[in-house]
Amino acid sequence: MPAQKTKPYPETWFCLGLSRGNARCLICFCGLLMVGTVFADALDTEVNQDPFLQSLTVALSASAIDVVYNLNSRDVIRQRIQRHRLGRFPDLPLNTLPNSHELNSWEAEYQAQQIGGIAILRGEDLAGETRRLFLLRWLDSGPEHRLFVSFYRQDEVAAETINSAAGAAGYSTAYFFGGDDLTTAGNLYATAAQRLAIDSRSARRYRSDVTEFDYLGKRVRRNSNSLFRENGNRGASSLARREPAVFLKETLGDEFTESTIREIVVPGGVALGETASLAINPSSMIFADGAIHLRDGDGVDWQLPALQIETQKALFDFVMRSESIRSDSIVDIDAQGRVRISYALRDTDAGYTLLQADAQPFAYVPNLPVLKSVVVDIAVSWFPVRQGNTLQFETSYEVRFLSADNMRLAQTRVALEYEYASLTDTSTYQDSWGRDTRRLHDNLDYAGLGSSMVKLANYAGWIGLFRKLQEDQVSFLVGRYQFMKIDKRGRDTPSRY
Repeated sequence: MPAQKTKPYPETWFCLGLSRGNARCLICFCGLLMVGTVFADALDTEVNQDPFLQSLTVALSASAIDVVYNLNSRDVIRQRIQRHRLGRFPDLPLNTLPNSHELNSWEAEYQAQQIGGIAILRGEDLAGETRRLFLLRWLDSGPEHRLFVSFYRQDEVAAETINSAAGAAGYSTAYFFGGDDLTTAGNLYATAAQRLAIDSRSARRYRSDVTEFDYLGKRVRRNSNSLFRENGNRGASSLARREPAVFLKETLGDEFTESTIREIVVPGGVALGETASLAINPSSMIFADGAIHLRDGDGVDWQLPALQIETQKALFDFVMRSESIRSDSIVDIDAQGRVRISYALRDTDAGYTLLQADAQPFAYVPNLPVLKSVVVDIAVSWFPVRQGNTLQFETSYEVRFLSADNMRLAQTRVALEYEYASLTDTSTYQDSWGRDTRRLHDNLDYAGLGSSMVKLANYAGWIGLFRKLQEDQVSFLVGRYQFMKIDKRGRDTPSRY
């Protein structure tokens, strides 16, 4: 007996009075409706990799809010925006903390009641918890737990919905709008390890200096997961155009390694890029009572040498910028006396001091057939001293005199080696190398040249420390808000020197 053929459409459709053709259309419609429902839940599949966004997807979908892992995805941007979207940015990965400009911009627009924010912390709400206690818990939490959602004022209803959904999903939240409690809101934004935003038509039309709103509606570059060309560094090319010649100091070579910098005009000035060695294992950096100190895993606080806090802020900013544009160059004075200096050090006392140091080498070594000098750090070492829990450091550096060879490669003709000790605040001449060392005068004032570089060597030690703390991802949350608000402005940088 032949097998009975199954009917392509259930009898149910005919009970509804539908023809086979209409039934086929209805099935297709229902299929599309199901796909549309899933699509409304999450606009990209990567949401499933994100515990926070995944936990809110269903609840927000019921309130007509889409969830997006990558707000700048080409596929997402290609679709016309119909509903509010909550999502992340590829150029703000985990632990991309706001810099001073970003913080000041966010606070200014928050105070003007143009934007608001939701601080979201993993962990249940504590009954009667004040914002102060919330902030203390926040600062004591890891980066995977500290989320901050920024929103435009016209999206306040969507923000309140997201705030409620996060609370229902087991998160503790602090909601800010209307410009109130500026210090707490700014402190939370300054230390947010994950920065999200609410995307909408109105938010995209809003012209803002705040990073999160500036990124809205923009798609990543082709064959990239960034809005920018240079390795995801925000505006690195435009930043670099305003800097001295961009290079890393190790590309200058050393006594045993040839330079790899190929330039028609040999780079010069000051280039500090060494990462310090550190004899302790800090768990956090803290800014309190106008000073920075380090805390190790045993809870011991280590005091650092005295240095003007405005100078520390300028050097800290330089390290952040240096990492962004991949350059160690700080200052350069060309043959016409025109000055180029890192934007992070422009119009600061520290920048002016480094500018003066750059002008010193030829005053002490006048008889070399070269036009360029460059001061580079070679090693930075931080270590404890016997008096209390105090750290000091030593910096090894070289004053080099450069020219270009016939292949237009930078070549060191003479290098003078020095060592600086923070404990005594002195620089001591160590040695020299290079093919033109025989040209050095017997009565060369080595001590005088070293003395002229004392502050530069001191700053090199701090730059090395900040690089070390950044590379090791040492937490800097307590006091970060106050530190980022420091006004580092000092003596104006001249256009010519």
